[in-house]
Amino acid sequence: MLEKLFQHHKQLIEYAKIFDSSYYEDIVSETYLKLHQYSSEEKCFTNGKLNKGYLFIVIRSVYLSQFYNKYNEESLNKKIYVTDKTNMFVTEQQIDIPIEDDFDENYEIEWYKFRTKCEAEVNSWDMYDKKLFTIYRDNDISMRKLAKETGISFVSIFHSLKAHKKKLRELFQEDYNNLK
Repeated sequence: MLEKLFQHHKQLIEYAKIFDSSYYEDIVSETYLKLHQYSSEEKCFTNGKLNKGYLFIVIRSVYLSQFYNKYNEESLNKKIYVTDKTNMFVTEQQIDIPIEDDFDENYEIEWYKFRTKCEAEVNSWDMYDKKLFTIYRDNDISMRKLAKETGISFVSIFHSLKAHKKKLRELFQEDYNNLK
């Protein structure tokens, strides 16, 4: 399968350049690894032709997972914006953003405090609940996929996440409404 995919290497590079113009080779290399581990030739090729949609989604997923893993700890201290061109997240260090007249630094400070309080609450949970919640929150993974990969029953994951989301809502709903 990888030999056939490598024949379309330039196409994969072009897809990766859409997301990141400097680390596109790394993204494609990581994509090859993920496809080798988790995919099949039937998914990558349909009727002998490259399944461009599937590969685009895989490359996007690899990029997002690398981005979130790389900037996860730093993201509490940095402002994150969405570009109009690709709707991808970028940090303020990567682009110059003009400061608008309605920019409110107090709001940014309050938002940071709110996120810090939420994170402190999550960190106070026992290891199982904290790990389960952070994996679900940070990796954009479905409960079913999480259950399959961890061997924990779907029902257990569902009820744990439901209870902890409810707890966060009860504790911080008023603070969140004040930020709106």
